[in-house]
Amino acid sequence: MRPDTTCLPPLTDRTRGQVYDAGVECAYSRALIPSLPHTFEPATRLPSLLVIEEHDEMRAALRDWLLTSFPPLRLSEARNMEEALRLAEQASLDFALVNLELPGANGIEAARVLRRRYPGCRVVIMSVNDSMVLRMAALDAGADAFVSKRDLRIALHPIMAKLVKR
Repeated sequence: MRPDTTCLPPLTDRTRGQVYDAGVECAYSRALIPSLPHTFEPATRLPSLLVIEEHDEMRAALRDWLLTSFPPLRLSEARNMEEALRLAEQASLDFALVNLELPGANGIEAARVLRRRYPGCRVVIMSVNDSMVLRMAALDAGADAFVSKRDLRIALHPIMAKLVKR
């Protein structure tokens, strides 16, 4: 069965703090499955993902890649830790993808705060700076993984696949 792309919201709205919900009631085409009732209820709650990245272009690229690689997801975006914490308070949070280099508190501090406030939330830190010291600091702060931005699509895919299945 293929997802019905007419049910997916457009990915071009880049409103600050916008929640992009790729899982919708009509997730599967009624033309393929005519016996489905008009109100299709997903069996489980959609995984909630928060992307914390200050650069608009990088955030847009991550959003587009995540929503096409791991649908259905409920995706939120933030530019810094303060904005991320406001969004996290509005709905349950399963997963956070955090840039190390953020304005104000950095990604390591963000990981520490997210893990303390939301212990069930999986946190992955990403950075263009890839050193063993940063990797260890991220893990010590409670991050589940550290990913170099140079290898982001290759390295993040198996991590996301594993975490989204939980």
